[in-house]
Amino acid sequence: MTFAGKNSGRRDFVKRAVQSCAGVVLLSSLPEWLNPRKEPKGAYIERGCFAMGTVVTISSYGESREHVLDATTKAFDEIRRIDRLMSVYQPSSQLSIVNRSASRKPVVVDNDLVEIIKYANRYGALTNGEFDITVEPLMELWGFREEETGPLPMPTDRELATAIEAVGIKKILVDEKECTISLLNPHCRIDLGGIAVGYSVDRAVKILKAEGIESAFINHSGDVYALGYPENCEGWEIGIPNPLSPQEMVRTLSLRDRALSTSGNYENFVTYGGNKYGHIMDPKTGHPSSRLLSLSIVSDTSITADALSTGVFVMGIEKGRDFTCTQEGLNLIAIVEQEGREEVVSTF
Repeated sequence: MTFAGKNSGRRDFVKRAVQSCAGVVLLSSLPEWLNPRKEPKGAYIERGCFAMGTVVTISSYGESREHVLDATTKAFDEIRRIDRLMSVYQPSSQLSIVNRSASRKPVVVDNDLVEIIKYANRYGALTNGEFDITVEPLMELWGFREEETGPLPMPTDRELATAIEAVGIKKILVDEKECTISLLNPHCRIDLGGIAVGYSVDRAVKILKAEGIESAFINHSGDVYALGYPENCEGWEIGIPNPLSPQEMVRTLSLRDRALSTSGNYENFVTYGGNKYGHIMDPKTGHPSSRLLSLSIVSDTSITADALSTGVFVMGIEKGRDFTCTQEGLNLIAIVEQEGREEVVSTF
């Protein structure tokens, strides 16, 4: 879908921006053609596609409409390609084949899958195991892969113990020379939901740059990258909504050549006994992590922001803030609930 045209009004533009951004709201990218006294220096186009179970949007400037359409089409094609490789929901994806078969024999995969598991290894070590892509047995156990919407039985201690035994990045064996993946536990499964989005955004940014796009904003389900800056602005201005009151912005930021990823349990959860349990798993306890309302990481790359927003969310605010302060180029914005009210904690 393409959003462009001089007949659009400011209110419609902002409304679309709010609706298309999960986790963040694009605030100040209003293009020059919305000012009747000025002519645009180039083409500004908003486009969206469906990939990885959500809408991905790219807002970008280019030399001409054709230039922007061609560049963004190539970026969307890359995002869809990665989805076909790494989706846990598509039975034909290479990841699904690995999850079904790699505990019996090595599975030959594309280099992208080997590369992303190497990244996951790095972020897992950096966070002392708080970020872990082998939490899929826990996701399944807690009902996050169920299509049924009715009541589910609470996982038993025995089921949790079996699932936790299958969790751990060392359960994955990668042969880079043969480009194969093996799983060393019969119950081990991989979930790339905490890193594949960031990986795909970085790949899309690389394509846009190669196509001569110098100013663009990519939003992939709350993982965003601000390439360059809009006309007459120093950066892409975004707002981070209050998860309990989405119309309220708890913090605004101006991003330029930076990535931001937000993790939170307020949109994806299951209910047991009237209590909500979010989808971000603590790989050490086997339980959903519920220490924060939401947490955003700002970094130089989307893959770093994506993986570490999950890992730091699991850490909790005190440990996570200390960790973030030790990492060069990393910033944190967290929303915690204290005595019935929301409090914003930031390292900016």
